[in-house]
Formats: sequence, structure tokens, C-alpha cells
Amino acid sequence: MAFISLSAAVLAGGKAERMSRQDKGLLFFQDEPMALSVARALQQVAERVFINANRNFEAYAKLGYEVVADDQDHQGKGPLSGLLTCLAFAQTSHLVISPCDTPRISSAAFVKLTAACRLSPEKIHYLSNAADAHPLHAILPVEATLNALTSFLDKEQRHSVLKFYEAFGCQSVAWEDSSELLNVNTPDELA
Repeated sequence: MAFISLSAAVLAGGKAERMSRQDKGLLFFQDEPMALSVARALQQVAERVFINANRNFEAYAKLGYEVVADDQDHQGKGPLSGLLTCLAFAQTSHLVISPCDTPRISSAAFVKLTAACRLSPEKIHYLSNAADAHPLHAILPVEATLNALTSFLDKEQRHSVLKFYEAFGCQSVAWEDSSELLNVNTPDELA
């Protein structure tokens, strides 16, 4: 499995329960919607960027990117629902993903993920730092991951992203700039 082409997806399909159910990707962080900040960073490495959202489709489309909703058959399975949708929509050998609520992420982080993927294109690569794993900042081989994830979701009751990655075969990529991995999950963090 070779690294041939790369598309990118901003994951914005969550319920935002800790943010009073406001659509996090559309909330402004430092003068622009968080999903737009993430999409611009992804645009530096990918041929095509799209947004995975499950509401406010028109508002997301106004950011200038295609918008895709989760497949009805797999909704309610957390971030893996969005990941499955993105993999099915991607038309490239590999897909890089990032959550909409990390507006400080830089294109350099995605460049590092891409470099790791070129060395081992058959694996899933995700960012980590000394404090934690960040599995929603990842690059994945599209066809193999889509097939494996479909089977995983049909069999597993626990829908853990890392559990799936470990079953598939993965490698963490160190990214020590913790400020870039800030997850904006609450109104206080947004302020």
C-alpha cells in the first residue's frame, strides 16, 4: 500500500455536550470559526479538505469546504461514526483528520504525520505528547481502514478510537507543542 494522494477532514460532527450543545466548529476562537482554523492548517498538506458535520450544514458550507454527514447506519458510535463517513467520502490513498475544536493546530503537525505515513503507509499514525495520546489528529490508509472499521463497528460494543487503531496497527508520532493540541471543550476554554 503506497502513499499516493492525501485528502483531509475536519471532524465537526460531535454533540458538544460540554459546550451547551453549541456547534463547536462554528464558535469563534481568536476571530474565526474553529473549524476554519483547522481546515486552513489541513489545506497546507492535503489536496482536498472537507468537513464532517451533522447539523448546521449551510453554515459549514459557507466556510468554503464540502460538508458530509455521518452515515445513518453508524450514527451514535462517537468519533468512529465520523471517521467511517470521512473514509467512505475520501477518494485518496490516505486521509488526515483533525477535530474542529483544536484551533491552534498547525500545518507543521500534519507535515510530521505525513512524513511518518510515508515511511509506513500501511499503518495509522496519530499525534501524542508526554501527557496524552491525540488519536483524532491522525493519518490513515483509506481503503484498508474503511474495511477494518466497518467490521469493527459491526462487532464491537465499545467504540474506542484507540482500541480500533491498536487492532488495525498504529504508531504514535510525538508532537510536543501542547498548546497546539488544546481542545476547546467548554465556554471557559473558548474565552
